[in-house]
Amino acid sequence: MKPKTATELVASIDQVVSLPEVCLRINEMVEDANSSVEDISQVIMQDTNLSARLLRLVNSAYYGLPGKVATISRAITFVGTAELRDLTIVTTSCRLFSGIPSSMINMQDFWHFSIATGILARQFSKQCNLLHPERLFVVGVLHDIGRLVLLWHLTSLARDILLIARGKNQLFTQAEQDVLGFSHGEVGYELIRSWQLPRSISEVIRHHHEPGSATEHRMETALVHIAQALAYDLVWPSDTDSSTDNIDDQAWEITGLSLTQCQETLGQVGLQIVELYTVLVGNAVKRTAPR
Repeated sequence: MKPKTATELVASIDQVVSLPEVCLRINEMVEDANSSVEDISQVIMQDTNLSARLLRLVNSAYYGLPGKVATISRAITFVGTAELRDLTIVTTSCRLFSGIPSSMINMQDFWHFSIATGILARQFSKQCNLLHPERLFVVGVLHDIGRLVLLWHLTSLARDILLIARGKNQLFTQAEQDVLGFSHGEVGYELIRSWQLPRSISEVIRHHHEPGSATEHRMETALVHIAQALAYDLVWPSDTDSSTDNIDDQAWEITGLSLTQCQETLGQVGLQIVELYTVLVGNAVKRTAPR
């Protein structure tokens, strides 16, 4: 039966699409002032695969640290508890939603797009002198996670949405509203809320296609909105349609950025995209720059 709201949909799959226990525990500990760096590192080290991936992330060119970080506790010292929590969630999320038919979406392309969005949003936030730019990477990677929920749990209806949207980024939200009565942004918002992650993540995900509708975290929302448009053209280039043509004018007003600036930034982060994709997903991507 078709759910009436995004809230109803997420509630119906809450036990299926949930974060592993290690993520939930780390999230609790980060919010607990009595938890030490050593306490958090001990929990992370119980998952050897997660520990290895986090260390690869921290030692990547993305962070550009002066020396090699060999332990989780040292990694926390460098990047902070909240950011390591966020990286843990990103690393885990890239392993969720297996089983979506390849005829509906290429998951390698999806994560290429998501990681590119995160890296671009982080870079744009630095240009705007935003505090804690690393949070934008997490939001960027997770911004379209609601689409995976729809593809995985409402497969038949999601096929209808894909047919209506015809692969055009700007048409997905309206197609979802027409078929479901709610959008993937709302689904992502409800999912992130169910994971008890900060509102600074859930609110941006909710409004990333319509930054003008955001009442909180407007700058972050506008940056992700711009980043996802450039990343979409990077991964799914078209000779006839460009997602950048449909960037909301308010996003430019809020951020003070220009399309030329953003395109120049895209040309500078190709190696970062490849490196982080390899760490998080496991295979190097073929496309690293717009066509």
